[in-house]
Amino acid sequence: MKNITGLLIIIGLMFITCDKQAPAPGVTDTEILIGNIQDLSGPMKELGAVLPAGSNLYFQYINEEGGVHGRQIKMIVEDHQYNPQKAVVAAKKLIEKDQVFCLYNVIGTSPCEAIRPILAETGTPLIAPATQSGTMSDMSRPASDLIFHTDTGYDKQTRILVDHILSQDANAKIGLIYQDDDYGENVLKGAAEAEKATGTSIQKEAYQRGATDFAGQVGNLIKGGVGHVIIAGVVKEPIIVMKTAAAMGFSPQFYGTSPTMDHRVALAAGPAGEGFIASNFANLWNSDAPGAVHYRELCAKYEVPEAYMGMYHFYGYITAKVLVEGLERAGKNPTRKRLVNGLETLKNWDSGAFPPITYNSNDHAGTESVVLVQVKEGVQTVISDWVK
Repeated sequence: MKNITGLLIIIGLMFITCDKQAPAPGVTDTEILIGNIQDLSGPMKELGAVLPAGSNLYFQYINEEGGVHGRQIKMIVEDHQYNPQKAVVAAKKLIEKDQVFCLYNVIGTSPCEAIRPILAETGTPLIAPATQSGTMSDMSRPASDLIFHTDTGYDKQTRILVDHILSQDANAKIGLIYQDDDYGENVLKGAAEAEKATGTSIQKEAYQRGATDFAGQVGNLIKGGVGHVIIAGVVKEPIIVMKTAAAMGFSPQFYGTSPTMDHRVALAAGPAGEGFIASNFANLWNSDAPGAVHYRELCAKYEVPEAYMGMYHFYGYITAKVLVEGLERAGKNPTRKRLVNGLETLKNWDSGAFPPITYNSNDHAGTESVVLVQVKEGVQTVISDWVK
């Protein structure tokens, strides 16, 4: 009996020792390797340069402070050209060849949706996907237990924008220009919910990813007598739409979902963009929020070019804060499961930039509210409290 008991103790100790020593992918004694997939050469290539730069700004700061549990964070960035099929190839390369610990900040709704099967098959977490699609926090979808969203969904943003419009004009005729893919599908979900709740009817005009000509969509909105237009695009689309409208003598009140929030939209659109209102899921990069203040301090410290500073660079920085917090909570011997468990302990966690973030095993949504920001005399100005 004593021999059996001793044997069981030895086996137990072996399991404990193996658990402590078993190396997780991408983790060494000195480094944690993470993977990022951006559009580096496609229609959003400007963002593909800015987002990882913002993340590396924070990683550099953390690394200089000693890293996470003594390990330096290193990020590999792959290019998907805003193409879902290429995102799949990039994800497989990062996970299977490079052996990254997790994926982080992959940009685009359709690319993120496309890599779900790989995440589920390999157990690789995706932290802070760079899309505001509400599908990212839909816990009924594949790999939902591995995806931690940080942003308020496009569906909720669309409902909030419609509610705001109707609060200003109960008889408003509303138009929607949306990208005809997974991004647009989530926007349409919000539009349908808003129509059902308010009894209004929204005129919908689609465009293909990467489009540069919006004369047809604008012309249709003019024919429809629309006075308020929501643009579900990224950066270049609202610029082109508003300039096209101005050239055609069309001057509705324009709105945008959060990807249109970049200050370069107002700069490039010029007078056509005056009055533009967009929703935003975080404090502004130039605000007095603690995270924004620290961001600007780091930009000064590391001599970040002024042209880089703005919403998307700041977004890279603030999502990096979420990842680092998860890595800290994963402990000194991190595994992918411990990263997931660590993030699920966040409760009203204050990043200094996002509204307080809460995760648990049944909820990976992160934030649920936005502020509305309007361009006034060329300057982005917050015009609302946090709205759900």
